[in-house]
Amino acid sequence: MIDRKFDAPKDSQDTRPTLDQAIKTWSQMNDATLLRSVAAVLVGFAILTIGSVAIGRSILSLTDMTPGNPPTSGFLVASLSSRLLLAILAGYLTGKAAPKTPLLHAVVLAGLLAFFSLAAIGGLTAAGGLQDPSWYPTAMLFIGPAGVLVGGTLRIRGTTNVS
Repeated sequence: MIDRKFDAPKDSQDTRPTLDQAIKTWSQMNDATLLRSVAAVLVGFAILTIGSVAIGRSILSLTDMTPGNPPTSGFLVASLSSRLLLAILAGYLTGKAAPKTPLLHAVVLAGLLAFFSLAAIGGLTAAGGLQDPSWYPTAMLFIGPAGVLVGGTLRIRGTTNVS
């Protein structure tokens, strides 16, 4: 195979870039930003999912909650507080991983979180499995997306204050 220059004149029909030049060009194309955008939102979603499970189990073990018992006020406060902090972290890291427009990526993550929260509430309601106070699922529904948006906003402020 003949190695030819990538910057060859446009009129030569048989000029092809080498593999290294093609990879370099591909990595500089805007198509890579789409993959990075999707990855940024998935990172935030993974942080929320894994963090929620880990923190939820920790709170359950610390408060000695068992299935079937009504939740204590300490459990509810710890659960809401941890959800808010985790959502802020997820929104911030989503914005940080985003190639452009960090707040837009946080808005997408907040929308996904609201959708899945509504689906979970609907599923639990249909199955008759809601044992929490009636205000708790609604509070969780709003705290998650609001925290993600706060985190995305903090990311924007962090980038504009840096000189």
